[in-house]
Amino acid sequence: MAQPPPRKFNRNKNGVITDNLIIKGNNLLVLHSLKKEFANRVKLIYIDPPYNTGNDSFKYNDNFNHATWLTFMKNRLEVAKQLLRNDGVIFVQISNTSSSIKESPEIGYLQVLLDEIFGRKNYISIITWKKKGNPSNTDGALGTITESILFYAKNSDTIKAIIEYYKREYKYTDEHGDYNLELPLKTDEGDYKRESMKFEINTSKGKFTPPIGKRWTYGEVVIKDIINQSKFTIVNDKFYIKKYREDYSLGDNKRKNNLLLDCGSLKSAKNHLSALGFNREEFDTPKPEELIKEIIEIATQPSDIVLDFHLGSGTTATVAHKMNRQYIGIEQMDYIETIAVERLKKVIEGEQGGISKAVKWKGGGNFIYLELKKYNENFIECIQKAKTKDDILEIWQNIKEKSFINYNLDIKAQDENSVEFKKLSLDEQKRHLCEILDKNQLYVNLSSLNDKEFECSDEEKEITKAFYKTYEG
Repeated sequence: MAQPPPRKFNRNKNGVITDNLIIKGNNLLVLHSLKKEFANRVKLIYIDPPYNTGNDSFKYNDNFNHATWLTFMKNRLEVAKQLLRNDGVIFVQISNTSSSIKESPEIGYLQVLLDEIFGRKNYISIITWKKKGNPSNTDGALGTITESILFYAKNSDTIKAIIEYYKREYKYTDEHGDYNLELPLKTDEGDYKRESMKFEINTSKGKFTPPIGKRWTYGEVVIKDIINQSKFTIVNDKFYIKKYREDYSLGDNKRKNNLLLDCGSLKSAKNHLSALGFNREEFDTPKPEELIKEIIEIATQPSDIVLDFHLGSGTTATVAHKMNRQYIGIEQMDYIETIAVERLKKVIEGEQGGISKAVKWKGGGNFIYLELKKYNENFIECIQKAKTKDDILEIWQNIKEKSFINYNLDIKAQDENSVEFKKLSLDEQKRHLCEILDKNQLYVNLSSLNDKEFECSDEEKEITKAFYKTYEG
C-alpha cells in the first residue's frame, strides 16, 4: 500500500534508500534534491517528455518555442546523468512529428543534445516503436504510426551488462546449441490484424495454418528461411521455432531488434486506463506496460533502480513494481495523485491488466508518496487559476504579505502604478505577477527548514531530516 511519510527510510548496507518513491514537484528541482542520496545509483532512466508537437495533451506547455524546449530538456538531462550508475542507461521517447509542416521534428535536435551530454560514443541505438496500426488525420502528409526511443549509455564500455545473452535460460540443446521454443502466433485483430500473415506453412512434417483469430508472427520469407535451416520442430501438432542463444545476444553477435512491433499500442494503453477506472482521454499518448517491460528487461535486473521524471499516468512505476525493480517516479501535475498514485494502489492490490499475467503478478509491495513543500509555487498556481482581475488584486495583496519578491522590485512603486496595472488584460496581469516572484523560492529550501516564515510542521522537518540523514541520533 501507499505508506504515509516515514520518520526514517529503509536503507541498504551502504545507507542508500531502498523504498519506492513517488514525488510530486518541479522535476528539475526534485532531480537536484535526489543527487545527495542517489547520485551514481540509478540503473535505468526512461522518460516520455512533452514532445513540443503542439497537439499533445500533456498538462505541461507542449508548444514551447524550439529554443525553450531544448533548454528545458538540457537542464534536466544534465542532472539526470549524474544520477546514473557507471553502467546506467537512459531511454528518451520522442515523437517523429513536429508542430508545423514547415518545421523539422525535435528528434534530430534531441539526439544532438544527448550526444553533447552523454557523448557520441555512448549512443547505442534509436529504437522504433509501432504505436498504432494506421495513421490518423492529424499525422500530416506522410502518416506516422511510430515513435522513436533514443537509447544512450552513461559509459558504452559497460553495455555488455545488459546483453540478453546473460539473462536468458535455455531449456533445450541440439547440435546447433542451446535454444528455447517459440510458438509464432499472435492475435489477429485491431492494430495487429494482417491477412498476409495467415498463409499455410509446408514442412516435411506436415502443413500448418494459424487457428481462427490468430496469425503468424513472421512473414513467409522468414518462415521459409527458418525451415531451410531446420530451426523448427513440431510439438503436439503445432509448429514451433527454435530460438537459439545467438538469436538473442547483443555485442559481438546479433543485436537485439530495434524495431518493436508487438509491445502494445496507444489504443491498448488507453483501454487499460479505462479498465482501471480512469479517464482514457486524460492522456493522448499513454504508453503500454508491454513497451516499458521490454525496456526494463533490456536494461535492468531485479532490485535495480528505475527513474522516470515525467511519470504521467504512472506506467513506468507500475511496470517496475510488477517486475521487482526499485523505482522513483516524479511528476509535478495534480494527476500524479488522482491517476499515478491510485494506479499503483491497484497494482499493490493485484490488478491483472497490462503485463500482470506475463510476469505472474499477484500483488503486494508498497511505495512512499512525497511532495516538495511549496512556497512561491503556491502563488503561481493561484495566479494561473485566477478567473477575474479582482482575483488577481487579492492575490497581489497576499504576495506582498507572504511571498518572496524579486529583490529589485519596488513594492511602493508597484502600488502607485496600480491604475496602469488594472488596465492590463487578465493574461498580462497574470504574467506580470508571475515575473515578480523570486523563482529561487518556488519551494522551501533545506537551509530554510527551521525558518518560522515557511511554517514547516514537525512532521515535515522529520521527513526531510530522515531523507537527507541530517537527524540527530
